[in-house]
Amino acid sequence: MKKVEAIVLRTVDYGESNKILTLLSDTQGKIGAMARGAKKPQSQLSSVSQPFAYGTYMIAIGEGRGMGTIIQAELNESFRAIREDLFKAAYASYVVELADRFVEEREPSQGVFLLVLTLLSHLEDGKDPEIVVRLCEMKMLDLAGIRPELYHCAHCFQPVEQALRFSIMHGGPLCGNCHSSDERAIWIKPVTLKLLRTFQAMDVRRLGEVNVGDDVRRQLGKVLKHYIDEYSGVTFKSRAFLEQLHKYDL
Repeated sequence: MKKVEAIVLRTVDYGESNKILTLLSDTQGKIGAMARGAKKPQSQLSSVSQPFAYGTYMIAIGEGRGMGTIIQAELNESFRAIREDLFKAAYASYVVELADRFVEEREPSQGVFLLVLTLLSHLEDGKDPEIVVRLCEMKMLDLAGIRPELYHCAHCFQPVEQALRFSIMHGGPLCGNCHSSDERAIWIKPVTLKLLRTFQAMDVRRLGEVNVGDDVRRQLGKVLKHYIDEYSGVTFKSRAFLEQLHKYDL
């Protein structure tokens, strides 16, 4: 039996009344667990089996990687404001999918757990969702060990104060002498690189108001999207949905 603090990353209906949950826990990493009867409205497990729910779970679980069974659970935070808002839910889905794809089954990752919990709290409180996910992307790259080097030219490795191009191929900004080393490098404003550095270094708990223009938002999103695609090898269904929301201005 394990007692864990956990966040619901994914739910799958199983049979007439059950759900299979993928939980991100504070001490046990990612766990698959059966929530019997959770689809019934009066079930004690109904509220703790909703997407993004954060709770305390008692789980009957073995030492291997098999599925556990939730014996009882207590809801700590429902993040109801997220689930009831299409945009917030779309951004939150991307946050939890990042965690789901980067964390291995039963591999303790308290850093990712605390990151996701903090960022869901920011979304619940009305913080800029686009900034929240950019911060999530940068921090997840850091925790996965594939963070970009942002203070040196990615081609010649000399210190760089400002840069106008970011090379996905080389994995970082290019100095003025190395622009031609990658013809596909992404044009960026100096403030874009500054924000990438800020996101990489900042304590996510201290996120305040960040005023960012549309062009810089697009550059941040483009750089991080292509960097993640290149160095993680992971694709994200929730990101595609977010892109559709923006495409049709829903």
